[in-house]
Amino acid sequence: MTQVTILQAVLIGCYYWWKNSAYGYSFEGIMMFSPLPAALWAGIVLGNVPEAMAVGAVLQLMYLGTIAPGANLPQDPALAALISTAIVIKTGAPIETAVTMAIPLGLLGAQIWNLNKAINIIWVHMADNYAKKGNIRGIYLSGLLYPTLARIPTHIIPVALAAYYGPTYMKTILAALPTSVMHGLQVIGGMMPAVGFAIVITVIGRKYLLPYFIAGYFIVQYAHLSPIPLAIFGMVIAYMHLMFTNNKNKEEGAING
Repeated sequence: MTQVTILQAVLIGCYYWWKNSAYGYSFEGIMMFSPLPAALWAGIVLGNVPEAMAVGAVLQLMYLGTIAPGANLPQDPALAALISTAIVIKTGAPIETAVTMAIPLGLLGAQIWNLNKAINIIWVHMADNYAKKGNIRGIYLSGLLYPTLARIPTHIIPVALAAYYGPTYMKTILAALPTSVMHGLQVIGGMMPAVGFAIVITVIGRKYLLPYFIAGYFIVQYAHLSPIPLAIFGMVIAYMHLMFTNNKNKEEGAING
């Protein structure tokens, strides 16, 4: 096993720092709730993109439907993907095992998120004071620059340390685990994507939309179409549903009105 270099660990930590920064805000949601971009970055840094994308794809299914209601993050898919990908690439662990490791890592990321929100209170009060004085530059600094710089010790350092030391320690732990335990971890990891689908069904929350979900699942499973035709087909169905629903609502409104 080749050791993760300090530069590689820092680059992985920098991704986690940047995805939580106030700059590039429009892309933050994609980077935060999608393990695939995080896994891709880890794969580029560590020089094994195919295996990284395999890990990211499995984690994407597991975190399918993850949301942060009221800015309360239950799990951090990006942190889970970054460290899990590094561990799989450097230790050769099965991808299913990486999924089980992603769960505590995601919870750790949620705590970093909460710590960051607590620190941000400082900059909010600072921005209020600058606003009272009409200091536009001060509002900019306290709203963008200061929070971004404050995230360096809370984001880059812990993630870089985890990426640097994690594969080494996990290699030792995995080697010491009995075969039965390893098999159990792989079974649990294989079940986690089903949890993601269950979350999606819960988020949908509307029984009349479930047939679309079920039909889509079986079409993907048995039609053997490439992703692009499937995506186009899905957009057409969604458009038709919205068009017919809107027309029905207009007709009912005309009758009642």
